[in-house]
Amino acid sequence: MAIYTQRITLDQATKIIFMEEGQFSDVKAIEIAPAHLTKSISALANSDGGDLYIGITDMPRKWKGFLNPESANGHIQICEKLFPLGTDFQYEFLRCDMHKGLVLHIQISKTQSIFRASNGIPYIRRGAQSLPANEPEAIKRLELTKGITSFETEITNAPKESVVESVVIKAFIRDVVPTSQPEPWLKKQALLRDEKPLVAGVLLFSDEPQAHLPKRCGIKVYRYKTLEAEGFREALDFTPMTIEGCLYAQIKEAVSFTKATVESIPQPSHRKSKKVLV
Repeated sequence: MAIYTQRITLDQATKIIFMEEGQFSDVKAIEIAPAHLTKSISALANSDGGDLYIGITDMPRKWKGFLNPESANGHIQICEKLFPLGTDFQYEFLRCDMHKGLVLHIQISKTQSIFRASNGIPYIRRGAQSLPANEPEAIKRLELTKGITSFETEITNAPKESVVESVVIKAFIRDVVPTSQPEPWLKKQALLRDEKPLVAGVLLFSDEPQAHLPKRCGIKVYRYKTLEAEGFREALDFTPMTIEGCLYAQIKEAVSFTKATVESIPQPSHRKSKKVLV
């Protein structure tokens, strides 16, 4: 697929030259090694997407592009191999009559899959930095962020009995699927795996999911007495209310508590003052 050249104005070129590098943008000189370039592309793709311009020098910032499209072949070949031109990655050359050379502009979308640099390591964008995400925990977080895996489908260390013999599951089976038994039904719903409940199973059917997933499955309700856009500690109306239990109980109690709290707030008077005309 051909990479086209777009002519831009001096004003547009100036904005590119002096753009601030950050979460969504990066500039590189043409001398950058192609392998190093793939780290920046991987980081943007694995984070929020953004724009990468190759042909802008640093200290001082100036436009110093490729002599011609063929001069960028080394960069383009490795980039197209790892990040193929298409929906997620768009390539174009930028030309400005007031500057020499072509700047290679790569538009990068936030991708649904994980993209790795030429060294096999995935990177993520943090501000103006491209940081490796090669530790198991970092890759796991990246998979969760991308939706490749989900927290709800992870296996827990909770005993099977915590969901198979709970009061919650017995009541649910009795009221909803009375012809079933807890354990076979949970397995059929893929909430038990290798004799261990998944996170979703614990959240839904354990009597005390917080005992197995501490600090990861409760609801806190706050109310701030302020007109500010964001609340702050000094404006708290009461100590934040912590709501725990299975998800069914949490949702029901959270809605009930929030409704009662809202209804207890005094309503402003809408009576209009009388005007006396003289």
